[in-house]
Amino acid sequence: MKLPQVLLLISIVYILAYVGHARHLGRTVYGDGVFYYSLLRSVVIDRDIDFSNDYSHEQVTQPLTSTGRMGNKYSIGEALFWAPAFITTHAIVRGDGWSLPYQGSVGITSVLAAITGLVLLTRIVKVPILTLLLIAGGTNLFFYGAIDPVNSHALSFFAAVVFLSFLATAKRNWFAIGLSLAVLASVRLHDSVYALALLPLWKRIQWRSFIGGFLLGLFPQLAAWYTLYGTLANPYVSGGETFDFLHPQILGVLFGAGSGLILWTPIVAVGVAGLVMNIRRYWPYLTVFVAQLYIVASWSTWWQGASVSGRMFVSSLPLIALGLGHVMGVYDARRLFRPYLPLIVLGVIMVNALATFYYLFTY
Repeated sequence: MKLPQVLLLISIVYILAYVGHARHLGRTVYGDGVFYYSLLRSVVIDRDIDFSNDYSHEQVTQPLTSTGRMGNKYSIGEALFWAPAFITTHAIVRGDGWSLPYQGSVGITSVLAAITGLVLLTRIVKVPILTLLLIAGGTNLFFYGAIDPVNSHALSFFAAVVFLSFLATAKRNWFAIGLSLAVLASVRLHDSVYALALLPLWKRIQWRSFIGGFLLGLFPQLAAWYTLYGTLANPYVSGGETFDFLHPQILGVLFGAGSGLILWTPIVAVGVAGLVMNIRRYWPYLTVFVAQLYIVASWSTWWQGASVSGRMFVSSLPLIALGLGHVMGVYDARRLFRPYLPLIVLGVIMVNALATFYYLFTY
């Protein structure tokens, strides 16, 4: 199969998986997605930031803030991504924002973002077809990009690929790089460690353009925090979330039975090995991955709650793809191994599919 055919196949599988799961549940918004979704629904439908009716509808709650409002510590980047589709749907449906057309519109936005991220990824990795299949079918991107997309993870994957794509251009636009980094951080704040990828370019950064883009991209998140909490401090930390940086649970994050990243998604280990194999080129990206691992492992909820593999690492999959591409390139160049690579990729996809269905039917 050629690359366009592979991309089409992945798109069809992702969209069918999303539609099938949404029809089965009769909804796409649940879990943490309720809080991300409420940021959008309340502003567009109710024209306020009083989430009490949203939370009551979904039987969830959050502590009151110092401003007397119902809190929402979740990031605003998701709502901004979903807004065009949601507003368009509201112009047609004119409902209360909870019916399936509304929920479906934001879900399909995230699915398309994951697919677009995969398309962009093919421009920066080696052996794009095999690498693309491994990332799309052999990791938890399949779950969070197709089955449970009304969350932050599909969008963080897309935003990370966009940031890396801007870095990979021959003539870098530093305003766009700063803006894309801020957008990435506004989807999941811990992904701001992607700034470490800039270390080898430190002396070449056009700081005024970069900082201008970064501040513009981060402004909506800062404005949301200040409006809701009366401060620019991260509400996760001020709300009681803690980090124990002296005792990170690295083995638990990687190999824990519930959601261990390597245990549930072993192909990630191959991608990390690929980054190490080409350390002279990929050391900044390996640094980003290690920093993310350290932060997650130090977090008070290091097991990441209800999680298919390590959900906090979906945004790291573009980095893993670079390592996988290197490994695929090494073995694709050897005729002895070349015929077996597609079989290995198929095996990885089948194992990941079984793990995903095991989670769906046992959680």
